[in-house]
Amino acid sequence: MSTILDILNSKYTVFVGSGTENDVRFTDPETSPRHCQISKVGDNNFLIADLGSATGTFVNNKKIEKEFITEADFITVGGNIFQLTKKVSPVSGQSTQAGSQQTSTPPPESSYSSSIPKDPPREEKTTSSTRTKITVYFLSAPEDEKTCLAIDKHLSTIRSTSNLPIEINGDYKIGAGENIAQYRQRLFEADIVLVFVSVDLLNNDECYERLKKVIANHNNRKTTLLPILARNCMWKATPFANLPLLPKNQQPLNNKQFWNSEDDALTEVVNDIYNAINDFSKPETKDTKLSQEPGNRFAQKSVLEIDWRKNYLWKVFWKRVAASLLDGLIIGLPMYIVFYMLVMNSVQAQGDYYDTGYDSYEDVLIRVVFYYLLMMAAQILIYAFMESSSWRGTPGKRIMKLQITDNAGNPISFGKALLRNIIKLLIGAFSGIGDGIIIFIYAIAQIISYTRTKKFFHDQLSNTVIGERN
Repeated sequence: MSTILDILNSKYTVFVGSGTENDVRFTDPETSPRHCQISKVGDNNFLIADLGSATGTFVNNKKIEKEFITEADFITVGGNIFQLTKKVSPVSGQSTQAGSQQTSTPPPESSYSSSIPKDPPREEKTTSSTRTKITVYFLSAPEDEKTCLAIDKHLSTIRSTSNLPIEINGDYKIGAGENIAQYRQRLFEADIVLVFVSVDLLNNDECYERLKKVIANHNNRKTTLLPILARNCMWKATPFANLPLLPKNQQPLNNKQFWNSEDDALTEVVNDIYNAINDFSKPETKDTKLSQEPGNRFAQKSVLEIDWRKNYLWKVFWKRVAASLLDGLIIGLPMYIVFYMLVMNSVQAQGDYYDTGYDSYEDVLIRVVFYYLLMMAAQILIYAFMESSSWRGTPGKRIMKLQITDNAGNPISFGKALLRNIIKLLIGAFSGIGDGIIIFIYAIAQIISYTRTKKFFHDQLSNTVIGERN
């Protein structure tokens, strides 16, 4: 009888629930089929996450969604209370009192094992001796097909030396006259799915629907899902943040500022793909999807949210809004203070315009407009300079760990940054601090643009992309 800590030391993630596929199974009615997961993070850190259970997951009587825990904490799942270091044996339909552990003998199917949860029968029976080939599918947006072709070319050496034939499929390989719908079904039958993550993939409705089915197969252990960062985007708000991302250094393949050459970037990724493919060809491996070897970076499986894009889009939206507000406080507010002081000095220099007549009032008004335009021009130039510099963004974006590039992943020029900020000015998006009507109009215009195209208005017109900063 193993402790949960023993299992974590060998496979890094433990699933708890009433379903037979879990590492730890509680069969009482209050435990959901897939209740929670416990992961080992680093050497001595443990993270527990509720997986949408009906009754919730509790740590020391406190309901949690995600929580770092220690060996001394008490975890409550359904009617069961346990600790990481206790040899707990769950019993069907039996509950425990707070602070105690179950010690009755479990049914045979409830015993703990340090192995990965069982696959469906057809997968469990498959071994390298009966498998005839390994199938890989490249899933990407049309804009990233060139990257798919390059990696396909780099995989040629692996295909020639593999113990088993490797069949590579992808939308870019669909020939003329072929049944497209039938061909694309290979995606859901593939052993390994390479997902080329980019802003176009995340915003493509068709790719999103197909991705949901791939993630469901991943959760059911029917496929190995490997995300590849093709171009920088807000990927940390996607489910792919819970998987080992390729390249391991999290630098997008098109980052010409980091990679010495395109071949260096592709070789780095292909080496990791080779490790995943190699797992399938090992003899006498019951689980054909993942290697059981401790430390294998593909052996850690996480349950991913299937219908994830709505949450993703709003996470991106509010992160961008926060960055805009921070820019308003850091750059916009000081400039407004300077503007206010200049206006006040101008009014005092002219005296009270009610007493001095219409001409003096007109002079003051002209000066106010001039100072305002000067302030806006200075602000646009400051923003454009920062976005085109090595900073790749304004202070607010740096704080929120964002950066601006063009669609190809290159730093944007000063002219492109200037155009981007002029567009923002024209729709009232100059700092987030100013006249309420302007901000209201700006907010409505941006929300409409974002909900329809999943991009902000000025991003579309300037062909720029906001991505994660590493």
